[in-house]
Amino acid sequence: SKKKPNNIKLYVRRVFITDNCEDLIPEWLSFLKGIVDSEDLPLNISRETLQQNKILKVINKNITKKAIELFQEISENKEDFNKFYEAFSKNIKYGIHDDTTNRDKLAEFLRFHSTKSGLEMTSLKDYITRMKEGQEFIYFVCGESKKAVEESPFLENLKKKGLEVLLMSDPMDEYAMQQLKEFEGKKFKNITKEGLELATDEEEKKKQEELKKATEQLCTVIKDTLGEKVEKVVTSQRLASSPCVIVTGEFGWTANMERIMKAQALRNSGMGSYMTSKKTLEINPTHPIVSELRKKVEKDKSDKTVKDLVWLLYETALLT
Repeated sequence: SKKKPNNIKLYVRRVFITDNCEDLIPEWLSFLKGIVDSEDLPLNISRETLQQNKILKVINKNITKKAIELFQEISENKEDFNKFYEAFSKNIKYGIHDDTTNRDKLAEFLRFHSTKSGLEMTSLKDYITRMKEGQEFIYFVCGESKKAVEESPFLENLKKKGLEVLLMSDPMDEYAMQQLKEFEGKKFKNITKEGLELATDEEEKKKQEELKKATEQLCTVIKDTLGEKVEKVVTSQRLASSPCVIVTGEFGWTANMERIMKAQALRNSGMGSYMTSKKTLEINPTHPIVSELRKKVEKDKSDKTVKDLVWLLYETALLT
């Protein structure tokens, strides 16, 4: 598609040169309007030499710096910032994905709903002030809509432990979070991926080990029944009231990212095959359904109702 001229007009010593200079501002700042008047560029500059000009890089850097300062000013007034964020949050997230130099500064402007923020949105700085003692990670979950993430089974145990989770429902969040690894020394943790450790004290860890041992045979039977559908079956630390959940591998796309990529009209289908991450089925060892299933397996693992129940659990987990 033909790119629109951007909103920044370039003048050299008050003579209009162009309003279609791509290098003048980064793409994520395309909503900015303004005029740049340079004393240092030659008047008879052509489009080709304009692209190679070092002064443009300096102008670009200065515009970005000035824009971030303006955003900082706006953020001092909550009401103004809410309006600004509603209109341009996608640009800021695009900037986090695209602009490695200013990523940390832009992260300060991010606002998300969380399990503790109610109707308000919270900044990452405020989240850190509310973190529990000994909490290492900033927990977040991405999904299709705010309602879907609020009702996500992934939140169960974290809520029970009083840990705050950021709720993200904008497709741009997935892209931004791939690049944003930490904020003020705290790493981000996607709670829909494997490797979520929630047991903090020795007693809890011991209890987890015991449950793991007790359900070992059941995990093997479920894996054999589901075959290639899942990479492995393990006991879960993230569930409280749901019987099971499907988590994605630590590397590769999340289930939400897969959904976003599949919805793209001009997607590269070849890329999807190696970015699709392996699925792990996590079972809740304390859930009555799982306990009952374990008893059935211990009695007779080739029982047909066991297989039917396993498939029912797996298909229900896919829905969440």
